[in-house]
Amino acid sequence: MRILSKVIIVLIFLLAGFLFTHNFASINVDIGRHVKLGEIIWQTKEVPATNLFSYTAPDFPFINHHWLSEVVFYWIFSLGGSLVAGLKSVMAFKIFVLLVTYATLFLIVKKKNILSVVLAFAVSIFVFSGRTEARPEIFSYLIFSFYLYAVYKARQNQNLKSSILWFLPLLQLLWVNLHVYFIIGPAIYFLFLVDRLLVFKKIFRKEIYVGALIVIVNLFNPNFYQGAIYPLKVFQNYGYDVVENSSLLFLLRYFGRWNTQEKLFLIAIFIVAVSFIVRLISNRRALKPIFFNAVLIAFTVFLAFKMQRNGTLFALSVFPVLSQNLDLLFSKIKPGNFLNSLYFLVIFFLVFGLYVVKNNKYYDWLDSPKLFGFSVSTSAQDGVEFIRSSQINGPVFNNFDIGSYLIWQLFPQQKVFVDGRPEAYPASFFKKIYRPMQADGEIWKQKSGEYGINYIFFAHTDMTEWADSFLTRTVKDDDWPLVFLNDTVAIFLKNNSSNRPVLEENKITEENIKEKISQVLDKLSPADSNAFINYGNVLYRFRWLEASAEVFKALIKVQPGNAYGYQGAGYAYVTMNDPKFQKEAEENLKKTIELGFKTANNYFTLGIVEANLGNLFAAEENLKKALELKPGNENARQALELVKKKLLLQ
Repeated sequence: MRILSKVIIVLIFLLAGFLFTHNFASINVDIGRHVKLGEIIWQTKEVPATNLFSYTAPDFPFINHHWLSEVVFYWIFSLGGSLVAGLKSVMAFKIFVLLVTYATLFLIVKKKNILSVVLAFAVSIFVFSGRTEARPEIFSYLIFSFYLYAVYKARQNQNLKSSILWFLPLLQLLWVNLHVYFIIGPAIYFLFLVDRLLVFKKIFRKEIYVGALIVIVNLFNPNFYQGAIYPLKVFQNYGYDVVENSSLLFLLRYFGRWNTQEKLFLIAIFIVAVSFIVRLISNRRALKPIFFNAVLIAFTVFLAFKMQRNGTLFALSVFPVLSQNLDLLFSKIKPGNFLNSLYFLVIFFLVFGLYVVKNNKYYDWLDSPKLFGFSVSTSAQDGVEFIRSSQINGPVFNNFDIGSYLIWQLFPQQKVFVDGRPEAYPASFFKKIYRPMQADGEIWKQKSGEYGINYIFFAHTDMTEWADSFLTRTVKDDDWPLVFLNDTVAIFLKNNSSNRPVLEENKITEENIKEKISQVLDKLSPADSNAFINYGNVLYRFRWLEASAEVFKALIKVQPGNAYGYQGAGYAYVTMNDPKFQKEAEENLKKTIELGFKTANNYFTLGIVEANLGNLFAAEENLKKALELKPGNENARQALELVKKKLLLQ
């Protein structure tokens, strides 16, 4: 039995390591800016107090609450010796920090029944794994886990013989300089003191001293009291909505549904809630002892609903809480064949989990761009190298998503228009300049002239309404020819005499795009379906439909079971509005639905295609299915009525 328990422990940490080991899509995270700031801080021995990276707001005051994380990232990156190797060093470091985080939590529950531990781990890790990029917050996860360990250790010791709480002020001193989550530390400690008072009717003097130090050390940061209270006012000047900072209820209203990762979070809440009920039923005197656990879960659930990115704090809290709640239940199972069977069943599922993560089936199920391994996207870097080799100078207009990468690669020779720090720009900048420049062609013409913009470096994966308007308009604008396009980046260059040589050699149009597709596809990993999809989508967005279909056909070739390939090709063929492509549209959409994409829009579109092909009974059937899935679809209803009339005339 002990051997099986040890095997399970090894497997849960192996599974955690697998989940933490995934590709580095550098375009989507801020690691580049963090490395650059770490380099500047290390070399100058000063923390910049203004937004020095942007030419649009260079003197705007900025409180850097994670400067120490950036120095660490710079050190780790420097060990690599090159861009890709440096990023892989950062990835390896991130995996180490997250594994230590879970190892610290495991110390809390190591004496609990192994079945309760493994179930709690599974609920925790699959929620936590939704946000495991290399960001300053990984240090928050580590320190948060140690706070929980120290508090649980102290709660077991009524006389406070252990001195472990004295480490918390030292950790808080680091935390206030590592990441904005540092405010969570005093909150957790306050909850501990309330729990002490409720359960033991007494708070020790040492505990009060520790609490006072935890509060006081927050002043020891480059911005003194302003830095200490920064988490309370960070959103006072926040002119740009970021998905990770949105509430789950807002995301539900905006997208009309929660994604799979968010559903896992809701399932975890349900499981934890049931576990509290089970614990209370098992021991009616457990109300006071579970106070800390209950309030900890309620607190982190509130934070997670308030802001999507906080779901990881809930996930970390789940591990010790759920283990304790289920311990009494699983401990009642007596040794024997049934218990042995449970152990082997757990081992089977853990091994199966390793398999589905290793083969990316888990990420396919989540509809996530992650891939197991240490691969690094170089798409953004290819765009930067094009700028350098073509000797294109600024000013540059870039979108929010790509700014941090450009800071890393182009500063100080060139400054950016904007980057991924809303707090580093006036709120009015986003409302009156950034978004209007993309949404309105006249404003773009006026402002681009005022700023003297020479080229546009745009991450076309930006799905905002203003980005869509900007890209579809600019690709048709003769004043801004497209000169570079891959699965991540679109570069447009001002049409003037100084840029004429670059334009003549590199201009991309609908007429020559098919000649350039293979150059991009050759650089894509066959396993990275997201890269194919992004490239096909931008071509579709530009209405270069034959080229878009070619890209999705290439995805089908390397991943025959990928529904996105068939769906992308199907919609490209449909939109061509050419009778000779309708059959291809039909075949691809049928395959899309066969592979599981049974959406109202897919059935509706297939119904229209069938009607165009004269297959009226098939059209009627698909339009009915579209209405079953989405009864309010007026287009489908009208199309169905038209098909029915045609059938009556036959």
